[in-house]
Amino acid sequence: MMSRWLAALALALTLLATGLPAQAQTEPDYQTMSVEELIAAAPELHPAGLYILAARLLGQGDGYAAAQWMYAGQLRYRFLLATQGDDQPYSDDRILFSALSESVGRPINEYIGGDVDEWLAVIAWALDWDAKTDNLFLSKTEHAAALQEVRAGLAALRADIESQRDDIPRIREENGLENR
Repeated sequence: MMSRWLAALALALTLLATGLPAQAQTEPDYQTMSVEELIAAAPELHPAGLYILAARLLGQGDGYAAAQWMYAGQLRYRFLLATQGDDQPYSDDRILFSALSESVGRPINEYIGGDVDEWLAVIAWALDWDAKTDNLFLSKTEHAAALQEVRAGLAALRADIESQRDDIPRIREENGLENR
């Protein structure tokens, strides 16, 4: 499992280094940045950088912080994709988002879903962080409608989790996942 995760992270880093749009070619070297440096740079990073931060935190054993940053990254990535429209279904950003959602998002969701209260809290944190933190990678004002739609989607996920709070532990147990 860990080797698959590391291979996916290496792929993501390679794609980031070679496949970003022209305006983002000055992205920092994620491989050399510390967790603290990634957190400090978070407002200006390509959303994939937030997934890399989340992967690093999960690798260090901090699943809660990993989930916070993964959901912040997911929100910002979905916002980026919403501004690109649907005419590029196989763009580099869509492919990278899919790969990161599977390789980083899945293990983090498997962890955080083990405690419904924590799951709800990390989603609330991501929504709050995004609301109060500038997005230096993509203008929130120029794309306000897309941002509102993406934020509403994450809020709806949070509401769905809340409405299924009593069923989630049973469903997880039936699927062989740990409840904490």
